[in-house]
Amino acid sequence: MNEVIGTILEAEARAEEIVRAAEEDAVRILAEGERAAENIAAAAEKTLLAERESAISAAERAAEEKYRAILTEGEKAAAALRDSCAGKVDAAADAAVSRVFGK
Repeated sequence: MNEVIGTILEAEARAEEIVRAAEEDAVRILAEGERAAENIAAAAEKTLLAERESAISAAERAAEEKYRAILTEGEKAAAALRDSCAGKVDAAADAAVSRVFGK
């Protein structure tokens, strides 16, 4: 009978040890999971910031290219207008002088 009681007590002690080890494992696994989640979140934020910077840089380059194209087009249009009026300035000046002075 004492042997049976001793066996039962040993089994209970082993069961308590198994439960305690399982609880320690659960705490450790939970902590590891939380650290992994924090690392994943930090990596995702870093990736997001890098992608945002890249998108902003690409948008700035595209805007600069468009600005340069519009500026070049405007300069060409202004030069064409100036060239088309170049021969008419003297005639317009003569006409203005004639109107003012009656010549």
